[in-house]
Amino acid sequence: MPPTKKLLQSIWEPIDAVGSVILGDLWPTFYQSVQDAIALSLLLRLPSGIGLLIIGKSYSGFDACLRESGWGVNRYACFIIVGSDFLLWVVLAGRIIGRFLSDIQTIKFRKK
Repeated sequence: MPPTKKLLQSIWEPIDAVGSVILGDLWPTFYQSVQDAIALSLLLRLPSGIGLLIIGKSYSGFDACLRESGWGVNRYACFIIVGSDFLLWVVLAGRIIGRFLSDIQTIKFRKK
């Protein structure tokens, strides 16, 4: 077994045990949601990174878009970049809420 995998397993096993004790059946949902959050936060960096490479500017909100020239391409690129960031956050929130609701229903019906 590679040393990196062994290291990660030695870290993960105690966390998994504690999480299972504390959250019980919701533990897998919790750590899957954390994994989704990490993956999607990396995806959130893509539109901003591409915009930084192509345009040379980093946009953090719609207010930054309004400061750009009304007839320039940068304004529309800014709206696309900020809009895609927003939509990725909507996807992340939807996945987390959907997973928790599904698991809570499963646990509720299992106890009956």
